[in-house]
Amino acid sequence: MTQTFDRRTILKAGLGASAGLMVTGRVNSSLAQSPVRLTMAVWGGKAEVDAYNQVIAKYQAANPNVTIRLDVIPFGQFYQQVDTRLAGRQAPDLFRVTYQQVGRYALGKAAIDLSQFIDSGYSAAFTPSVWSAVNYQGKPYALPHHTDTFALFYNADMLAQAGVTVPTSLDQAWTWDRFIQVAKVLKEKSIGSYPFAMSWQNSAVHRWMIYLYQHGGQLLNNDLTAPQINTPAGIETIAWTQSWFKEGLVPPSTSVKSAEPVQNLFANGTVAMMLNGNWQIPFVNQQMTKFKWGVTYLPRDVAMADDLGGTCVAISRDSKNPEVAADFLKFLVNEENMRDYISAAQFLPVRKSLVEGGVQYALRPDEMKVFVEQTKTIPQHLVSTVVLPTWGKFNPKLADELDLAFTSGQSPEQTAQNIEAHVKNILLSS
Repeated sequence: MTQTFDRRTILKAGLGASAGLMVTGRVNSSLAQSPVRLTMAVWGGKAEVDAYNQVIAKYQAANPNVTIRLDVIPFGQFYQQVDTRLAGRQAPDLFRVTYQQVGRYALGKAAIDLSQFIDSGYSAAFTPSVWSAVNYQGKPYALPHHTDTFALFYNADMLAQAGVTVPTSLDQAWTWDRFIQVAKVLKEKSIGSYPFAMSWQNSAVHRWMIYLYQHGGQLLNNDLTAPQINTPAGIETIAWTQSWFKEGLVPPSTSVKSAEPVQNLFANGTVAMMLNGNWQIPFVNQQMTKFKWGVTYLPRDVAMADDLGGTCVAISRDSKNPEVAADFLKFLVNEENMRDYISAAQFLPVRKSLVEGGVQYALRPDEMKVFVEQTKTIPQHLVSTVVLPTWGKFNPKLADELDLAFTSGQSPEQTAQNIEAHVKNILLSS
């Protein structure tokens, strides 16, 4: 019997070979056989780019009519370049995007609604937090690819010289007070040029909110309708992070608006500790050849909290072949390819099957276990805040005001008031 498939069925199932769909009848020949060229814009280090190229090669082997060009853009220029191309109606077919940016691309219709390409039960395969992050008004505008989070990298040789041992379980994580005590011991003994550095540069100021939530604070109220930064918890968190700079515990060049790559400072021994993400493991493993190093848990205060990191992939409104782009996107995030990508590039999975079954990391598996545990401490309210379509309007002001506090001595009280006023205006105007 000859079996036929309508266009909607083909779009949701995939192009056949790439999705494992066996058909014995006719498929849409223009979709499955015509030469197609796609461009996918990403940023990333060597391990990430290599992993992208591997899955692209795999897809092209299964779909020889499709050619995919990977456009690698430095992260500091990435969104500016993508936005410029969108304005000129020449955007790449697919583009990598952090969860924090999905809302604005959905609101501006720069990314397309992917509902037409996926089945109703497709979302059940993903963890709830990341699936909610790619949705706007109940529709997905990107597909989750991976997540990442923060922990504390440490120079084992320097900490041993200082007589410091690190926590070995999440429930033993250092308190804020103990973390600062360790930093001051390193400073007093002149071990390293500075005790530590925090990676929150290049528009990643949302990572400051890790500490806000650890201290019991929030940027917005519970229903996300009003600012809640100008509170004792907010002011005290600003003051605590400001003290890092005032007391010379971190390099002055590592404030939120700098472009200092703190991983370099850690690898070359300038800082003894680094608050950074799991994706830095390949770099540190390759570059930090003069010291032993490890990873332990973030410091905590009244609560433990961590950041929602990671990226998803969207299809731009300018794509001339959205059906094929969607097919490749589903291929990219299927279980097998997600496992291969995250194990090669040192990321964390967002498919439930991989979260529950675990991933075997060839590189520093013990350190990766720390990051996996830290993902359990990401507050849902933090996720809901940073995926708002208006987050892109909060972010620059938050960076401006915190930078003034860290580098120019602006008071925590004034900083909180300025952030509060800006957030209130944005919420009212939206």
